Amino acid sequence: MNIIVIHEKTLEMENLSENKELINNYLNFIIQQQFNLQIDLTDEYTFIDNLVSRKPIIATTFSDKILSDPEIKMFLTSLITEINTGNCTIKFMKTKMKNYPQSNWSSFRRIV
Repeated sequence: MNIIVIHEKTLEMENLSENKELINNYLNFIIQQQFNLQIDLTDEYTFIDNLVSRKPIIATTFSDKILSDPEIKMFLTSLITEINTGNCTIKFMKTKMKNYPQSNWSSFRRIV
């Protein structure tokens, strides 16, 4: 009898491209929570396959609105790295989003 063990991080990383909407909502939520503002992050990153591992990852495509704010740029870069390495899992993002209803977002300032 063969037993196959799949590490949770590997499974989560493979689901990145299947969870684009969740990831976008999570990134927006964390920026809102951390900086008390809304930024449209739609074109600030893309999903690609890692050239070596062939696993989906998030690659930054930051525009001037992100590049002009070093604190937000560093924060987003770190957060995306955590997602890419599997330290911030899909399960964690789902839990975080479930525990903070979108109706509470109305108090945040919007920057386009």
